[in-house]
Amino acid sequence: MDIVKIQSDNTGSAVLLTIFLASIIIIVGISFNWLVKEHVKTAEVLKDKAEAMTTAVSVFDTLMFAMLTGTLSNNRILVSDNSLLGFDRIPLNNLPLNVRDDITINVQDTNGKISVYLGADSDLTRLIRLVDEKSNAALITDNLNDWTDADNIPRPLGAEAEYYKGIGMPYAPRNFSMQYMEELLLLRGMSWELYKKIKPYITIFPGTSGINPATSAPLVVIASLDISEENRKVISEYVDKGLEVPDEVFYNLTGKRIHSLEYDLFQPSRYLEITVSYGYSKSLYTINAGIGLRTAESAPYSVYYWKEG
Repeated sequence: MDIVKIQSDNTGSAVLLTIFLASIIIIVGISFNWLVKEHVKTAEVLKDKAEAMTTAVSVFDTLMFAMLTGTLSNNRILVSDNSLLGFDRIPLNNLPLNVRDDITINVQDTNGKISVYLGADSDLTRLIRLVDEKSNAALITDNLNDWTDADNIPRPLGAEAEYYKGIGMPYAPRNFSMQYMEELLLLRGMSWELYKKIKPYITIFPGTSGINPATSAPLVVIASLDISEENRKVISEYVDKGLEVPDEVFYNLTGKRIHSLEYDLFQPSRYLEITVSYGYSKSLYTINAGIGLRTAESAPYSVYYWKEG
């Protein structure tokens, strides 16, 4: 009887040990399988990212070649070889162009935007008042100009290094031209809400010949020319039809001549803001760049800022 009991106990222990070992093997197997799947997923993500990056850079290079060999007009670049990108013109008003279902490019003439390097009672002041009448436009422009000028003397509503140090900020004004638009968020008086409202209409490039209504958003035209929406629509009708606005008509609408000693309106800048996006429902990779098409001794164009990811 005792022998049977001992054998029964040994059998039970063996079963428990077998179950325990089997559980460990199953857990290790499941963990290994999960680990393999995660590595496969990571590899697929890296593959997709690498493909997106390579494709975006390739399209950007092709776009630059198409623009450099094309013909610049007041609101577009006519492409000499439409097999490069699949179309014969590149609009300069930020209109999206689909190179493929997964590749989109946008090109914006910076004369179609308002330069941030403008002081009080300027296009920028009027733009701020148009998008947010409660904002103190003079506060923004004074601080913006203090951020970019070379001295340390604050304007009446501005701020220099001493102010930012006094409120515990780990930075001081650049005292030079802005390198990225996001620097506006560092300014005294700038809120995230106002930044979002004005960002689509402004540029960190300097204006070169005055506003270009042919590549401008409606708010930019209104703020820059200081006109009503009704008068803007009249100008827009000419632009949309590809017609030149008669100088007398333009003067009656705006009080300005299209051509003067100070400016030459309806002319594109050779500074362009370019976006190349790769992705279907959402962007997997994006290049944002500020480009100058003026040929230098060492390069056919200049890159003023470059962001990708």
